[in-house]
This record gives sequence, structure tokens and C-alpha cells, in this order.
Amino acid sequence: MRRRGRKPRGFTLIELLVAVAIVGLLIALLLPAAQSAREAARRLQCANNLKQIGLALHGYHDAWGTFPSGYLGSYPSRVGGPVGAGELGPGWAWATFALPFVEQKSLYDAANFDLGFGAPTDGARLLALKANRTIMGTAVATFLCPSDGRAEGPLDLGEGASLFGAPGHYVASAGWLDSSRAPVAGSGVFYPNSRVSIGDVRDGTSATLMIGERSRDAADAAWTGVFGGLADPAPLCAKRGASVESCVPLMFLVLGRTGPAADALSGDVRAVPPLDSRTARPDGFASRHAAGCLFLTCDGSARVVARTVAPAVFRALASRSDGDVVAAAAY
Repeated sequence: MRRRGRKPRGFTLIELLVAVAIVGLLIALLLPAAQSAREAARRLQCANNLKQIGLALHGYHDAWGTFPSGYLGSYPSRVGGPVGAGELGPGWAWATFALPFVEQKSLYDAANFDLGFGAPTDGARLLALKANRTIMGTAVATFLCPSDGRAEGPLDLGEGASLFGAPGHYVASAGWLDSSRAPVAGSGVFYPNSRVSIGDVRDGTSATLMIGERSRDAADAAWTGVFGGLADPAPLCAKRGASVESCVPLMFLVLGRTGPAADALSGDVRAVPPLDSRTARPDGFASRHAAGCLFLTCDGSARVVARTVAPAVFRALASRSDGDVVAAAAY
């Protein structure tokens, strides 16, 4: 007998739609988990960067007896007078001096420290920029947080200005710092021409901040140094509607402070325009991490400080010897 072949049966339209809906539901359920896992990995890498920076800064301390300066200004203003000459002038920053201790000795050797980072006159500054272009334009992975995602592009100095230079995502903690009087000295571990040692950190190394994040969504930071260029910060401060004490001069490309302006951490920096001193606090700290902002403490640990931290607690954490010791549970 002749067998009749059975015609294969395909999917109906309803079955196909149900299958697509199930696949879409599974993707919707798994995507947040995958994104969370990726962010956790990026946060871990950011914390590891800070720990490497901590080892480098302690290596520098072992070699020289102090931590490096926040930056070295070559043209100090008159002691007790108003800050001038470009906020103590241009100078190499703390991260540059840490290069030999983060396996970047060749990059450190490329820097012409005799020539300097810049100079008050345009001609000399341009000469220094050309001579040190190699180091100034090099992005170093240790100084970049993978969660930020913007490791290239010129530094934005506000008012439509930009400057060639490799950005960084970490700034040194200056504590409470008045940028209007010379010498400029902060209550933190780093400030212009600082020479702070472990013995000066009387509030405890585990309760004192050294380095913190600054996302480029909030404001730019530079790891190489301070470019200088403001002969008198007062006009720019007036244009921004801020007092000279709370204004944001170029020294905060490498430093972050807790006051007088930035009294707490920035909020969701992705929702604010760059260099808006009223919301993003370009002289402070900011992070894309949902848990909060990552900091390096003087004992070499990486800690998360919540954006909701109380201003008084944050100021105490950033100060090296104000007598207020903050427990980890407070932040």
C-alpha cells in the first residue's frame, strides 16, 4: 500500500508571538543583572586603581619622607597677600611624582622637570608645553576609572576654553582650602607645595582621605599638573557669581576640597552640565558609581563614601588633624 506522507506542521503566528514575548521577557530580566555585574567589575577595577595609587604614594613617602605635593608651584605669591601669578603658578602634580611607583618610570623620565610645567609668560609656557607634550598627552590607565568612560579629549577649563592634556579621574584631597590667600594651605593631606608626612595625619590613617574620584561628567581633572594662567582669579569668580574664597581656579584640576565651596559630594553627576559650580562642584568629588564615590584613605584602603554623607562628617574625613575621628559606620 502506498503510504501518504504527513505534511510538516510549522509555527502559527500566535505561537511565534508568544515565543518572541518570552524571549523578550527573559532578556528584560537578565539585562539589569548583566549590567550590574559589569558595573561591579568596573567598580572593583576603580578600587584597585586607588589601591595601586596608595602603594605608589607610600613608596614615594618611603623614599622621600613625605607624600608628594598636591602640585609644585614655581611662582608663589607674597605670603599673606592675595593669590596671584596663576594660583602660585603652573606646576607638576602629585600623580606625576608617583609615576615611578606605578610602573611608569619611562614616562616619568620623559618629563623635563628642569624646564618646568609652564611659565607665566606665553612664550615660555608654550615652550614648556611642546617639550613636555609626550607626558602631558599620555593617558595612564591607573589614573582612569573604567566607569567614567571618557579617557580622551581636551581638558575643559570652562568659559568655552579647552587645553591639550591627558585627563584623569582622581584628584588629591585638600580638605578645607581657601583659594584666595597665600600661601594656599588646606586641612587635608595635599595642597599646593605641601609636604605632609604620615606623622602629620593625627586623625588616623584609616579615617583620613587621600585621593578621590572626579567624573568628567562633573568637571575635568588632570593627572599631570596645573597649567596656570589666571593672573587674578577675582574677575572670573565674579563672573561665576562666587566669592574669591569659594571660586574654582585651575589648582582644582588636581585637587578636590570640602570647602568653602564643595561641602559635600555631588549628586547624580550625569544629570548636571559640566563645570556648573552650583550643582556639580568642579572643585570637589563626583562618581558614576551607584553606591557612592570611591576614595583612597591614608592606610591604603579603598572606601566608598555615600553621596548622602553629612557635610560635617565629610569635612572631618578630609582633614588630617582636626581631632574629629570618624567611624566607618558614619559614612
